[in-house]
Order: sequence, then structure tokens, then C-alpha cells
Amino acid sequence: MAELLGDASLSQMVSAAVSTAESHGFSTLVVSSGTSQYEERQAWETLSRSDCDGLLMTSEFLDNETLARLMSTRKHVVLANLHNVHVGSIAAEHLISQGHRQIAMVTGPEHRFSTQHRIEGFLKQTEKPLWRNVALETVEAPFSFEGGVNAMNILLTMKIQPTAVFFHHDIMALGALSVCKKHGLRVPNDISILGCGNVELTERSTPTLSSVNLPLKELGSFAATRLINQINGVQVAPSKESEASRLVATIKPGASVRDITKTMVPGAGADSLVSIRERDCLQWAAKGKTSWEMSQILGISESTIIYHLRNATKKLDAANRMHAVAKALKADLIEI
Repeated sequence: MAELLGDASLSQMVSAAVSTAESHGFSTLVVSSGTSQYEERQAWETLSRSDCDGLLMTSEFLDNETLARLMSTRKHVVLANLHNVHVGSIAAEHLISQGHRQIAMVTGPEHRFSTQHRIEGFLKQTEKPLWRNVALETVEAPFSFEGGVNAMNILLTMKIQPTAVFFHHDIMALGALSVCKKHGLRVPNDISILGCGNVELTERSTPTLSSVNLPLKELGSFAATRLINQINGVQVAPSKESEASRLVATIKPGASVRDITKTMVPGAGADSLVSIRERDCLQWAAKGKTSWEMSQILGISESTIIYHLRNATKKLDAANRMHAVAKALKADLIEI
């Protein structure tokens, strides 16, 4: 049995497939297909000329028409691809349901079909009638810690900063957490972070990372079993085949996504959330600092300080600055 691996991050799926195949007495050959359509096609052609009993593959760069044509040239071929439209969809639904409307998405390389499909699923949710007021920024980055660091640094320079960010890979999200810590941003109080994948390190991160859980092990085992049944000529009952429909991503709750609907001031809309800079000003006002003193501390002009405090006062439906501070403290937007 041979396996064509399109993405090194899918190692959990491959390991599960190999274990399942070998437990049934099959030897396996695993081939990484590279990072381009050409390399993936070359890997397929190499394996298709082998004397393997069957092929198990996942694809990142070949379109459906090409895949169908290639798979028709060999017997016993199973395609094991994640439902990435669903991945993007549940990520968006989770963040929006938590009250976030100013959202950013850090994608993987956009020439990958998995990236395109996750973007598609995410956008479908933001276009729903009740959620059309969602503002979305996207940044493309490599699937790496450094990619997450660079993307987060870009987002923090934006004029209007997001309240939540969805990263297409947990490793990128861990990089973003390090940037937030460096800049003194509290996760999830100041900004929420949602990752994607099954990286074990996320359970030891501070805070623990909320993530889209990908059923990689389950998919690998299911696909290998299906291929083994094909090779052995075993007919599988439709009820068993329908198990594939349950191999979809789910939200793995952590501590890095904040439900801001629970900490908003009663009567305030989701579009009236106090920004990070406005919270900074309220925080220093709570400590008794004047607008001029705050301008020296934060390195911005006194008129900008006054502008932020006026906005915060309006958003909190407060009578004046100190009333806004009192409301912000009660809503846990700032702390003394």
C-alpha cells in the first residue's frame, strides 16, 4: 500500500493510516508530494507506476477534474481530504457567536486549495443577513511560528484593530500569542486568538489556545480501512460508509477566545465595543491621570487622548469621563 502525502502538517493522519494498514498486514510507502501542483502530479505518477495494491492520497494542489482523471487510471484509490469549507465556516460562526464583529483571518499560502476552501467557508458565514456588519481583514502567511509573528505585527499596525483573529494553523497562533505578550496585550481580554489543527503544544500555551479541532487521526484510520476493504473486495454497509460524514472539524474550546457578549455594557451594540486604545485611556483615567499625562505615557497627542475618551464615553452611554471609567470597571473592560 502506498500513501501520497500532500502536506507535512497532516502527519497525524498519515501515522493513523499507516498504523491501520500495518495492523492488517500491509506494508506502506509514504511519499511527500512537495509544495506545488507539478510536484504533486509527479509524486502521483511515480506511485501509480508502482506495484502497490492500492493508493491512499490527499491533495493540496490538484483540482477536482484532474484528481478524478488520475484516480480513474488505477484500481483501489481512496482520497482522504478534510472538509475545509466546514473548517472556515465553524471558525467564523464561533467568533461571531461570541460577539466579535471586527475580525481578522491569517490564512496559509493562498495557492493551496485548503486555504481557498477555508476562506470560502469563513466568508459564507460573514455574508449571512444577521451578520453582514462583520468587518474582515485577511493576511497571508506561511504555516510557521514566524509566519504568525509577522502576521500579528501587521494586524497591530492597522488603524482599526480586530477583536479576534482566526489563524489557519495552531503554530501561527502560538507565534501571535508571543507577540501579544511582548506588546502587553491580554489574551483574550484585549484580543481573542483562534487556531486550527491538533498541535499538542497548544494545551500548554498561556492561555490555552482555542482551536478548530481537525479529525486527522480519525480520517487517516477511516480512509485506510476503506482502502483495505476495496483491496480485499469487502462490501461495506451504507451505514458504515456514512461514518465519513462525521469526520468533520469541531471547535476545541480553550481560554484564548473571549465571549464579549457577556462583558458588554447592557444596551450597547456589538459595533459599539470599546477599542484597545480607548481601554488604555480609560485605564489611565481610572488611575487619576490627566489627558496631558496620558499623552506622555502613551506617546500620542493630548487631542487624540481626548478623542478616544469621548468615543469611549459615547460607546458606554456615560455622562462623562469618570462615569465611563465606572462603567468600564463594572463591565470588566479595565482593571485597577
